[in-house]
Amino acid sequence: MAIAGTLAGLLSSFVVSPIELVKIRMQAQNKSDLKKKDDDDDCDEKAIIPSQVYSNDFECAKYLIKHEGWRALFFHGLGITIVREIPSFAFYFVAYGLLARSSFAALLGNHAAPLVFGALAGWAMWIPTYPADIVKTLVQVQDSKNKVMGPMQITEKLYRSGGVKAFFDGLEPKLVRAAVKHAVTFWVYEIVMNILRPV
Repeated sequence: MAIAGTLAGLLSSFVVSPIELVKIRMQAQNKSDLKKKDDDDDCDEKAIIPSQVYSNDFECAKYLIKHEGWRALFFHGLGITIVREIPSFAFYFVAYGLLARSSFAALLGNHAAPLVFGALAGWAMWIPTYPADIVKTLVQVQDSKNKVMGPMQITEKLYRSGGVKAFFDGLEPKLVRAAVKHAVTFWVYEIVMNILRPV
């Protein structure tokens, strides 16, 4: 399960990274257009967001390709995305696999078990890798044509400005979303697999 999760995380990174790059630029467009004053400023998401405003995802992707290039679309933030995705998928599949084989599965029953275990697997996926997600967001929100801060620089500045707590800012709503999403994911998965399995 760990190997399968690792490979899934690695391969998915190449698809997830450009999609999330566009999503992050879209989410950042409505915030204030503030620039970094100098290299000594604390790392702050507001300080590095682009000022361009887009009407939809396709316009955002088109602008990104035109002004930053195809390479930026597929590779800007890819490294830190891989750092997040590989362990997150490994934790995800291992957690669900262990729970599904545990004695709790029989206690919860065929319908409740996938919901509960899926939610817990979602938490196992996000809690340890959320700091990498925070750093990834701050990497990808930067215009790659300008001088950008790398993951290590952002990590250092985040820690200096807010300590360990800064790496878990916004975790609670992410866990709520993950619980619902992955509970439904595994519930549907088990239903489909039970239909497909030979009697």
